[in-house]
Amino acid sequence: MVQIFATRGSGNGRALGLARRLQAALEARGWRTRLDDFADVRRLARWRRPRGARISHIVCVGGDGTMSAAARVAIRHQIPFVPVPSGFGNLFARAFGHRGRVEAVVELLDHGQIIRADAAAANGEIFLCHSSYGMLAQIQAAVEAVGAQPRSRLRRLLAYVWTARRFLVDPPRSAIRVEVDGRIVSRRAALVTVANVEAYGGFLSLTPAASPTDGLLDVFVLPRTTRLALWGGLLRRLLRRPIAAADALLVRGRRVSVEAGTVRDEIEVLPRALRLLVASPSPSHPPARAA
Repeated sequence: MVQIFATRGSGNGRALGLARRLQAALEARGWRTRLDDFADVRRLARWRRPRGARISHIVCVGGDGTMSAAARVAIRHQIPFVPVPSGFGNLFARAFGHRGRVEAVVELLDHGQIIRADAAAANGEIFLCHSSYGMLAQIQAAVEAVGAQPRSRLRRLLAYVWTARRFLVDPPRSAIRVEVDGRIVSRRAALVTVANVEAYGGFLSLTPAASPTDGLLDVFVLPRTTRLALWGGLLRRLLRRPIAAADALLVRGRRVSVEAGTVRDEIEVLPRALRLLVASPSPSHPPARAA
């Protein structure tokens, strides 16, 4: 039986419709299915397999937040995981070439192969993509607090850019302390991202060489600096131009400690924790990118 998960808000409601179409297509091909939809990802993360249920795959339809919640379930029960992107970022699914089309998922379930992929955990809470601190986290929280988001990807992107103006004019004053594998790499950072995949994708690539199969986390650190230097550092990343070591740091490690105001996060990589279904034939990991 294929267990399908979807959250009602993912893709502004489109994820649930895609999940229902996928369920109908799988049952037409002889698969037994069960579809559970959730109002929020916290309920999804607490899901337990029904007694006696024999589940062959967990299929998750949604964005990166939904994927991380469903991955906790897949790792807890050691059931092969199938991400179906239907959100704004879709960073984890994109890293492995998964597509949000019914026919592509059916083909994957019929002919895919299982590999082992990395996950990460912050204070024991599993995530697949990245955890950010400082200005980027504040911008994301401000945009998502508005409620319903624009359906258009371009309009959604513009909403983030418009919100970012306020934070770039008045950058956060609190400093972030970062430690990687027991070594302090920054005591006064303005922006930090700890990533298992390429953070923020093709728009603002902070960790361009991050791989979810190398057993390491990529940590991007932008030191606390002047407003002009902060603008310049982000603009160079936006344009994919080189950044001097004095302007930003990009390091790798297995354990990361982050202190940002009242937040104290202990993050660790979980190597090969997730059984992931990918297209066959497939390389053992996503294509390497130059750092």
